[in-house]
Amino acid sequence: MLIITISAIASVNAQSPRKHAVQKPTNVIKQLNYTIDNYGQKNNLSYSVTKNPNTNLLELSEKIAHFTLKKTDANQQLDLIREAFTKDESVGYQFKHIMPGNNELFNLNVLSGNGKTNNTLSIRVRPEQEMWYMCCKNPENPQLRDAYAIVWKESGQGYEGNIYMITSLRPDLFTKNMTSASNTFKLDGIMGYDLKDTLYVFYMADSYEELERLGSRTNSFAELKRLAETDPQFIGKIAYMPIKNNRFNISVNINKRMVGRQRNVEPDGSLCKLWMDIDMVPGETYRLVVHNGFVEYDNKYETRFGRYSGHSLIGRYARDEEDTEATQAAPTNDKENIPTQLRDEVRKKFEIISENMSMIKKFYETIDDNTDQALKRDGKIKDWSNTDMYFNQIFKQNEQLDLQIEELYYSLSDYELPLKYKVGIYKEILRVYADQNNYFNDLYSKLGNLSKSGKKCQKQISQLTEKYMNRMSEAINSDQ
Repeated sequence: MLIITISAIASVNAQSPRKHAVQKPTNVIKQLNYTIDNYGQKNNLSYSVTKNPNTNLLELSEKIAHFTLKKTDANQQLDLIREAFTKDESVGYQFKHIMPGNNELFNLNVLSGNGKTNNTLSIRVRPEQEMWYMCCKNPENPQLRDAYAIVWKESGQGYEGNIYMITSLRPDLFTKNMTSASNTFKLDGIMGYDLKDTLYVFYMADSYEELERLGSRTNSFAELKRLAETDPQFIGKIAYMPIKNNRFNISVNINKRMVGRQRNVEPDGSLCKLWMDIDMVPGETYRLVVHNGFVEYDNKYETRFGRYSGHSLIGRYARDEEDTEATQAAPTNDKENIPTQLRDEVRKKFEIISENMSMIKKFYETIDDNTDQALKRDGKIKDWSNTDMYFNQIFKQNEQLDLQIEELYYSLSDYELPLKYKVGIYKEILRVYADQNNYFNDLYSKLGNLSKSGKKCQKQISQLTEKYMNRMSEAINSDQ
């Protein structure tokens, strides 16, 4: 009788599906692979697999691809991706969707090597990106997880974005191993698609004075490599950051504040004459976006730990440089041969621009007050008329601001000016628009929506930002 009962149970189990079998997000996998195959950029695709040499078991798998979609294809394909994630939501144990306009950025920890190697992938790096993300148990190994993510943003005549399909160790099983990250400084960098760089170098020093000595020693990458291998002053102070899928990063264990310098290796083997200095803080991550001739700073980091924190090792020097660019708007070295008349003209025009910005700032502060009162009273914005009048004023002021900057631009175009001078001015101009962009990101995050006038104003600021980014790129390229 016992044998019959056991046989019956076995028969029922064989005919019934396993209730606890791990399922794959088949819809998500299908759509992500389809997007890579049909819209992925082959020169921006990376695929790597790491297996344990003794057991031949998978330890890490990374598939990362950049894709572009024309507007004619975008609506259908992006809707299919959204639908796929929605259908497979129940399969995963972690799910996240972030809409454009939300200020939240998103990183993915990738563990390997029995938890001893911990890398960070910056997935969502811009507020204008839409992101879909989910994590699932790996069906073959309970110590692994499968992560799927896609981000995209509107760009030119369509959309562009990145796809991530990552299998790695589950962080929740290796929390003890990750505690050592408290002394790790990380630089997570993104290279803009207006660049073709392949390698960055990163200098590290205990003080800004030492950093300057290291940085001024040579402008040749071959010589820098030699120094890094043979000179005691350089050994352990130089790291290399290859660019992979338009990303670069470094992780350094440090037990005190240090300073670092990121610098590009040019195609001819020289080191770029422009660079980025960073306060290195144990346990913190600096997120950097590099473009042709300028960078997008990590403003939150700079405020908490860097130039604007009061604790910076480079802040004193950075402020000196900013004062030169913002108030003098020109180097004072006689060798630069900058006409006094032009220097005075630039200074006066920056004073007018500054007055204009003060007025715009007051409009933003008024919008903040009005929206805060409406949220406290009604829980949402029912009537935009009290804010639209200020959005319209900001739009008009930015039109005037653009005209003032154009006048400045044409004044400069008549002179053969040093690159440092031009870059300093364009950095100040871009900072004007970056501050406004940050305001709109914060406002969208708070309200979840904008009026037509608000969206019109935000679009204007984005267009002006792009315009003067291009102007800076032209200045850089014309000097080469």
